[in-house]
Amino acid sequence: MEMTSGSLGNGIPEAMGQNRGNIKRCLEKYIENGRRVMKLNELMDEMEIVINDVTQRRRVMEGDLGKILCFTQEAVVIPPNVAFAVRGTPGNWQYVKVNSSNLSVEALSSTQYLKLKEFLFDENWANDENALEVDFGALDFTLPWLSLSSSIGNGLSFVSSKLGGRLNDNPQSLVDYLLSLEHQGEKLMMNETLNTARKLEMSLILADVFLSELPKDTPFQAFELRLNL
Repeated sequence: MEMTSGSLGNGIPEAMGQNRGNIKRCLEKYIENGRRVMKLNELMDEMEIVINDVTQRRRVMEGDLGKILCFTQEAVVIPPNVAFAVRGTPGNWQYVKVNSSNLSVEALSSTQYLKLKEFLFDENWANDENALEVDFGALDFTLPWLSLSSSIGNGLSFVSSKLGGRLNDNPQSLVDYLLSLEHQGEKLMMNETLNTARKLEMSLILADVFLSELPKDTPFQAFELRLNL
C-alpha cells in the first residue's frame, strides 16, 4: 500500500469498519497509561498484547490499519485521543487524530499535530496564540525534494551540498542576502563595509584567528566590539 495524500484520510475510516472491535481495544490500550508519545515499536508491542490471537493479528496487519501502522513514525496520546504521524514516502507527512471512545477520525495539519505534542510538556505554551512558529516551507520552492528512503536522516547534508554548490557559483548572493537582513533600520548580520565576498572571506579568516587565541569560556561581551562587522 502506497500512502498518497488522500489514502490516509480514506484508509483509516475503511479500516475502522473492517476491524472496529480490534481497533477500539488497541486504542484503549494506548490511552491506558495517560499522556505520552509512542514510537512505532511501542504501538506494535501493545497491539500484540491486545490482539494475542495470531490469526486475528495477521488479518489486522494485512488490512488498512496494519498498513497505516507500518508507516506511522510516532503517536501522541492525549486521552481519549491518539494522534498518528504517518510518513508514507520520504518527506511526505500526514497527521490524523482518532478518538478511542467513538472511533471518530479527524485529519490534522502539521501545526495542529505539533500543538498536541507540545501540550504533553507545556500546556501554557501549546495554548499560547503568540507562541513562535517557524515555517520552513519556503525551502521547498527552491530545493529539490528528497525521494529515496536512504536519504532519511541526511537532510542537513543534502541541503548543505545544494546550497554549497550555488554559493560556489555566485558567492556574492550570500553577501547581498546578509546585508539585506535588518530590523527597524539596523543591520542584523554585518554592515556595508563588507560588501563583497572577498572582504567577507578575509574578515571571517581574521575573526577565526582572533577567536582561536581566546579561552573558550571568554564572555562574548569581552570581545564583542572587536568583531563588530
